Amino acid sequence: MIVPKYYEDLKVLHKNTLPNRAYYIPASKRMDNLVEQREASDRYILLSGQWKFRYFDSIYEAKEEFFREGFALDDFYTVPVPGVWQNYGYDRHQYTNTRYPFPMDPPYVPHENPCGEYVRSFVYHRDEKAPKAFLNFEGVDSCFYVWVNGKFAGYSQVSHSTSEFDVTDILREGENVLAVLVLKWCDGSYLEDQDKFRMSGIFRDVYLLRRPENSIFDYFVKAQPTEDYKKGNVEIAFTYQGQAVETKGQLFDKEGQLVAKGQDDNGKMSFRVEDVKLWSAEDPYLYTLVLETENEVITDHVGIREIHVKDGVLYINGVNVKFHGTNRHDSDPVTGFAISREQIMKDLRVMKEHNINAIRTSHYPNAPAFYQLYDRLGFYVI
Repeated sequence: MIVPKYYEDLKVLHKNTLPNRAYYIPASKRMDNLVEQREASDRYILLSGQWKFRYFDSIYEAKEEFFREGFALDDFYTVPVPGVWQNYGYDRHQYTNTRYPFPMDPPYVPHENPCGEYVRSFVYHRDEKAPKAFLNFEGVDSCFYVWVNGKFAGYSQVSHSTSEFDVTDILREGENVLAVLVLKWCDGSYLEDQDKFRMSGIFRDVYLLRRPENSIFDYFVKAQPTEDYKKGNVEIAFTYQGQAVETKGQLFDKEGQLVAKGQDDNGKMSFRVEDVKLWSAEDPYLYTLVLETENEVITDHVGIREIHVKDGVLYINGVNVKFHGTNRHDSDPVTGFAISREQIMKDLRVMKEHNINAIRTSHYPNAPAFYQLYDRLGFYVI
């Protein structure tokens, strides 16, 4: 074995991953177009594209330490990432619902556990104002090991959510090599057995974020109207990486007019919005939230709305609402789990044309940027 058996160890879900956090793309200045054009941020380095790839029917057949620097890639093929290897012509598609896709013996998985080796070289330049570097995988099925420049960076097995690694100390100026080993099955596969097609590989974007030493790491926004629905309250709670850093907040309306501003108060901030415009699926009004710290700006969007249930009836902003919804997987007959912005926008346009106002993500989180589209276009999400 070229790797430890974390994939059958109930005590290991992750190695070296950062804590879960809110989804955002930082930049050095305010940028309002990061919902659909996050690659425009100067702090975002997209690593998706053409990768070298080699497949084995079993992890036990992968005997060469392909992640070592200078390893010859002569017998590797070139494949697109994001993607799934079943659609590259390897392994096979499989669909199950109530039955496990392999013999049940938890936490163990079959000896014939297919795996894929991925290698990608890239150029990295250090930014003095943003010297930290975080490597993000937004979706890998089912588990994966990561090396940068031959050094182990980490392991994770949360297939449809983001895994983030701090690779500051192992990146170097100029040329770097990223190597990833993906396994088809892990002990987590016992928990991920809702009905779906079984597909494997790096199926969502991979990217680096360059960030300051001290910055916002996570934040939680609570936005709701007053009881008469005429004003709005927006409250934000922060956690920081490194030391706490002075944070300035501004809230703008759709026309770009400043409606409120706030100052960080021991990791908290609040805004009062007069004459508030509320968010609903019929009128998805979003305010623009700008959080500014030294050397970094995070731009996000906030909808202000209230939800409650009374006598078995659902109310949004005091109006009774019925869900006209649909189940939706990140799934395509040609690209598998790998869904582009163009593909999701086509889905959402068709839904809107048929008066669908709710999406159930059956049964996994969608790509994180898609939720911003749901907010903007007007969908309730379950």
